[in-house]
Amino acid sequence: MTHSASTPAFALLGQMIARAWRVFNNRRQFAELKHWSDEQLEDIGLTRSDVRRALAGPFYTDPTSVVSAASMQRTWQGVRAANAAPDVRLVETETSRPGQLAA
Repeated sequence: MTHSASTPAFALLGQMIARAWRVFNNRRQFAELKHWSDEQLEDIGLTRSDVRRALAGPFYTDPTSVVSAASMQRTWQGVRAANAAPDVRLVETETSRPGQLAA
């Protein structure tokens, strides 16, 4: 049995071609989102600026990775730590004394 050192090169070339094809298809399909209305984009969790930002990258970048990163960032912005201080406000009513917490 012989081992060829050129096999990994062919494998790498095949992976590069497969990635280029995937990026090309994702970019082509993602470009269709430019024609969607804002309501349709909102239904799938995107904004018009997400689409613009993803397509503004170089031709060899996959727009789906840019959008998923933006989506994750939006998701985590609304998350508070479990040990974060609760939102407590002082409310004054007509019958309460100043500084007394209302129930």
